[in-house]
Amino acid sequence: MKIFSCAKINLYLDVVGRDTDGYHFIESLFQEVSLADEIEVNPSESDFISFDGMLVEGDTTVHKALRLFRESFGTKSGYTIHVKKRIPMGAGLGGGSSNAAAVLSALAVLEGVEKASLFPLASRIGSDVPFFLWGGMAWVSGKGEKITPLSCRLEDVYFLIVYPGIHVSTAWAYSLINDYRPHTHPQNILDSLGGSLDFLRKIVYNKFQPFVFAAREDLARWKAILDRESGAEFSFMSGSGSSLVYVYSSAERRDADRKCFSYQRDIQVFSADPVYRPSEKG
Repeated sequence: MKIFSCAKINLYLDVVGRDTDGYHFIESLFQEVSLADEIEVNPSESDFISFDGMLVEGDTTVHKALRLFRESFGTKSGYTIHVKKRIPMGAGLGGGSSNAAAVLSALAVLEGVEKASLFPLASRIGSDVPFFLWGGMAWVSGKGEKITPLSCRLEDVYFLIVYPGIHVSTAWAYSLINDYRPHTHPQNILDSLGGSLDFLRKIVYNKFQPFVFAAREDLARWKAILDRESGAEFSFMSGSGSSLVYVYSSAERRDADRKCFSYQRDIQVFSADPVYRPSEKG
């Protein structure tokens, strides 16, 4: 069984508190995008997990997804899982969380398990994993477990995602936050939801960006360099970093910047469009 594991970008991201267990409370507008890993999940005599073109050591989100699924549903058959990576790691794009959700979803189909029963497992793997069981656009709050899928659709909005080769640890980025005052009230954003570029221009925000840029001046320099060369409407950092997102009103301008940026050494550039799941359509 072949499935695609899409990335996400945070159109809005605020960190509004920290619990006694060390986890943080967020308010965020997630958007699934077309940049994706490709995963094959097939029954086999024993479990085997591999990642294309890279050596991955330790207990990855894919390992955790398979283990928790087996423990929860008593799965007896083994599975071979192969991940062909395109989403950069440590980039603020949710690649590991997306992989886990995709594997859980594939196993649910193969084993005849209801989707609703996957959410408790997803939360145990990582705070972003539950979102990827829904995809599309969603308002995400709490520790990432409170998800409100939204019917809003972005129209005539095109993204260019730039990974500058700088790995940013999510835990490290959270450790930089020392101000939990809300940027705005969530209802102000939800009440103004729209699918236009003007809507995005008004609401785009990332609390991490000034903190991460102050600590990683190399990342701030990259954004300054690319901003000068870009024809985008605006740009921002996604998640806890380090990926930079450039927003366009036309695919032609996006493609021109992609060609321009590709001449820069040590960065990866990806075109990406908003993604909405067929099951979400009313």
